[in-house]
Amino acid sequence: MKNKTVYLVCGCNGSGKTTFAKEFINQKDIAFLNADEIEREFNPDDMSGGKIRAGREFFKRFDILIKESNDFVIESTIAGRVLLKYLRLLKKQKYRIILLYLFLDNTEMAINRVRIRIEEGGHQIPDADIIRRYSRSLSNFWNLYKNQVDEWQLFYNGDDAVMQTAVGIVDKFIIINEDRFEIFMRGINV
Repeated sequence: MKNKTVYLVCGCNGSGKTTFAKEFINQKDIAFLNADEIEREFNPDDMSGGKIRAGREFFKRFDILIKESNDFVIESTIAGRVLLKYLRLLKKQKYRIILLYLFLDNTEMAINRVRIRIEEGGHQIPDADIIRRYSRSLSNFWNLYKNQVDEWQLFYNGDDAVMQTAVGIVDKFIIINEDRFEIFMRGINV
């Protein structure tokens, strides 16, 4: 039986998840689940009205990928806890789960990145949502999600290059870059 793997590419809004995930899926040649991308498929000119429809389609595609035992990538802010129940389902289906988490210095950087994305034709997220999700996403990664996966990697994406910061299995981890890891820990405590 083939080893099945799902990769979670997660981080706050503006952290570079989609860019990272697209490069990753091109290297691995695997499916990519992203509710924003699905919403864009339905209506490329208006990203405001199809969230519920895109969400339903996201989970429909999720179910198909699992039934077919495919490897795939899921992108999420993990600012909420919805994916936790799907992680349990993936474990029951004997998937290996690897979480790749990208983070930024602070909410101001996240807001600026989203503004740049909007100028380049990307979708908008209200500043208040970005601020609310920022520390919640970091905290959920550290306190919830990393404990539910087989392995995790933490990446700083505040400079021109993505920098691996820490790697681990649940609470056992190795810090690769102390300075960046301190930035991450400060973000949790905002």
